[in-house]
Amino acid sequence: MTIEIKNLEIFDEVIFEKFAEWTNDPEIRPFSTPRFSERTYEEVTATELMASAFANVNKYIYIVYDGEKPIGECSIDIDFEARIHKVPGTAWISLVIGDKTYWGKGISKQIMTYLEAECIRLGMCAIELGVFEYNKRARCLYEQMGYIEIARIDDFVYNFGSWHTDIRMLKRL
Repeated sequence: MTIEIKNLEIFDEVIFEKFAEWTNDPEIRPFSTPRFSERTYEEVTATELMASAFANVNKYIYIVYDGEKPIGECSIDIDFEARIHKVPGTAWISLVIGDKTYWGKGISKQIMTYLEAECIRLGMCAIELGVFEYNKRARCLYEQMGYIEIARIDDFVYNFGSWHTDIRMLKRL
């Protein structure tokens, strides 16, 4: 396994088709996409994801590869408006390992290490992220990497038949 993370420089519809596949996957979506009502998720298209990415000039998108095979994606959003830590120069990060055969192999830690180095390179002073309370594996990783809880937003996301808390975590760089 040769994990490599590359900046998405060209908005390629094939890559966004892969992103849409991962976003719409019912095993992945409850961990990556907030659902703000009890209604079912709407399917997301590659075109919608590409338009959203193109519209956000403060967002850096990266593709995670094993060799030539895309297995996940991650991003850095500079001064994301929904963050709790309002200090300028705070990055909001996210990551998804879309190929489930790679779950539990330590790749998320590699991605987090990469994102932290990128945030430093971009001149960020801190990183904030949100993690749903039921995502215990991700919370454990973030705590091991030095992220601390700074806020809880109760009844933030609806999944698995009930409302759940969003936990906001921060790491100063």
